[in-house]
Amino acid sequence: MKRPKFAISTVCYLSKNNETLFLQFNKKWGQVYSPPGGKMEYGESPLECIIREYEEETGLTLKNPKLKGYSYWNFIDEEYGVIFIYTASEYSGTIKESIEGKLFWIKNEKISNLKQFDMNSKFNDLIFSDEMFEANMKLDKNNMVKEYIITKI
Repeated sequence: MKRPKFAISTVCYLSKNNETLFLQFNKKWGQVYSPPGGKMEYGESPLECIIREYEEETGLTLKNPKLKGYSYWNFIDEEYGVIFIYTASEYSGTIKESIEGKLFWIKNEKISNLKQFDMNSKFNDLIFSDEMFEANMKLDKNNMVKEYIITKI
């Protein structure tokens, strides 16, 4: 039996003053908005990954990011992955944009109106709740969610 490709990545919703920092991709992914993050490197933990990726994409160093949840996904039965989802409210440094795209502070009540990955939109309501969650998403060839289950843990 052939083993599927498996990707591990992280994102972090950094919030201050009722706003959250989002990256709008330049070209990749259809210029969607996403919290900064990225794929793990060999030997890295999810926490190490989000701190490194966040600094690479924003110039900011996260302080005390907290695991909020994780989302398992599969793409047309060929590729599988998990995204570790963090939240944070403390950081140091000065924002600098990367080649990935532009950074915007978005009012929290407007996040659900953003053009974002369909998968991320499914757990928007849980990001600022007190509960952790686990999501399981099945995606179609256009990265749209065909079916999903979200469990509060």
